[in-house]
Amino acid sequence: MKNLYRALFLSAVLSSTAFVNNANAQQDTWQEVYTILGTNCAGGGCHGGSRPDFNVTDSSTDLYAALVGGSPINPAALGKGDKYIDPGYPSRSYLLRKVANCLSGDLALDQAEGGTMPQGRAPLLDQEIELIRQWIIFNAPETGVVVKKDVIDEYYTIGGVPKVERPTPPKSCEGFQLHMGPIFFEPGQEDEYFQKFDLNLPDTIEVVGLELFFNDESHHFILRKYKTGTSASVPTGVTLLNPLTAFDGDKDYIMAWQDNQAFDLPNGTAYFWKPGEVLDLNFHMFNYYADKIMAGEVYLNVYTQPKGSAEKEMKSSLINNAGLFIQNNNQPVTFTNNNNMSNVSLWTLTSHTHKYGTNYDIFLKNAGGGKGRKVFDGSFNYMQGFDTGVYDWEHPPTVMYEPFLDMADTINNGTVPTGLIDEATYKNYGSRPVTFGFTTEDEMMIYYIQYVDGKFDIPSSPSWVSTCSAEVFVDPCADTTGIVEFVKNNGVGMSLYPNPTSGIANISYDLSSNATNVKLEVVNMLGEVITVLVNGEGQAVGEYNYQFNSANQNQGIYIVRLAIDGKISTQKLILTGN
Repeated sequence: MKNLYRALFLSAVLSSTAFVNNANAQQDTWQEVYTILGTNCAGGGCHGGSRPDFNVTDSSTDLYAALVGGSPINPAALGKGDKYIDPGYPSRSYLLRKVANCLSGDLALDQAEGGTMPQGRAPLLDQEIELIRQWIIFNAPETGVVVKKDVIDEYYTIGGVPKVERPTPPKSCEGFQLHMGPIFFEPGQEDEYFQKFDLNLPDTIEVVGLELFFNDESHHFILRKYKTGTSASVPTGVTLLNPLTAFDGDKDYIMAWQDNQAFDLPNGTAYFWKPGEVLDLNFHMFNYYADKIMAGEVYLNVYTQPKGSAEKEMKSSLINNAGLFIQNNNQPVTFTNNNNMSNVSLWTLTSHTHKYGTNYDIFLKNAGGGKGRKVFDGSFNYMQGFDTGVYDWEHPPTVMYEPFLDMADTINNGTVPTGLIDEATYKNYGSRPVTFGFTTEDEMMIYYIQYVDGKFDIPSSPSWVSTCSAEVFVDPCADTTGIVEFVKNNGVGMSLYPNPTSGIANISYDLSSNATNVKLEVVNMLGEVITVLVNGEGQAVGEYNYQFNSANQNQGIYIVRLAIDGKISTQKLILTGN
């Protein structure tokens, strides 16, 4: 099996090498970020010599040393423990949030953290902000190309699959929200990523609910936490799957999702997350689109209660059978696996295979080792209460036992069960034999289980009731600029036609409230301003129309940028030439 892992790892390395070769025309990602900061922020726009902590006109080496891991002067940001750049943590990177212009809600500034940057200038382009965020997501290295700039540019100019809409986070006294991504997937790309996420917990918390939101095209999201002392050698930020370490015993499983789903733990139980514990976020996605870039991302709402409220700690396990070999003869083959779990009370069971999986069942194990009562049926819809007759490998069912399935009792034909037996059936209709592996072209045989130790009767009432029920979430990035969108579905605040064009482009927008500072300009893909149609003037409520003559411009992609009182909207303009 180690040889299989090494082969898979070699394949991943070769893919990574191909990525670097394809991106060899791009300078180091930090140098791209350095150029963005120098171009947009020098001369006073963002600490251009006016602050003692850093200067964007410093050398690349000096600025990197000042920003990465540097503590901000702003007391509010410093009090939260933010850094100017915190590798792996975009929402904890104060500099990014200062320039992010609400690219996503988790990058918003608190009132005490000051205004956005650059000061007195148009905001950065969305693709420039995203490049900075991606550099941070991938650990903010000083050297190396860690993201493809052209993919980000294309997503924010030509367009792609819409991002996951940020869900409403938990109320402040009921929990918090985690965000992984976005990670950009090109057409046909399949990858699995991991992110080490330090919670920075000052005290133990009890987690009583987990609610996940991710792309419909996602294969899975798995939440684990590192065992004590095992995370120190793991790099921060997002990293690609390493098959050699994917099933190392350094992490405890918490929860797995193959669909958007909320899990509310039964009364009296909770996950216990202690100070110093670090999460492992595992995201696997396949972009099935042939011509669209996809921004893969995950939002996880974590709901908590005060320490000491729960009677029992909810525990979890991932049971894996890696000994698979499935001939490509389109004939069903069944594999059996078992474990010796006993003296526990089961809450949930669910399964995981890839596309050749046709059935998955789990049984109690008799004292003699044989199959007893079936406790999970892969073709049964537990939400609706009927047998579908089909195992849906992409969306397998989850059975929740409330009351718990007590494996310390005589629940198996009058005997106490000694463990669980799982059976998975496959039919390989592909062009080659299949073994255990990490892509949808390979196979897996896994089930997830959640339980508490010993016997436990679920209390009828919760042990803690929230006191912040009247709190109302206000989206810090709600659009209050007064832009009325002409095209409701494409996320821009202006109308641009004809597009593509080889001559005159007509640009229109509508203000529903007065604006004090409106700027309309056309820029090229290097960020150079080609023409300014409106230069920082005040405008009243109404419709505005302008023309851009492209006769003297080269063919290619340009950006029409509309800034209204600091809120920016962009749209691509394609010039076809004369």
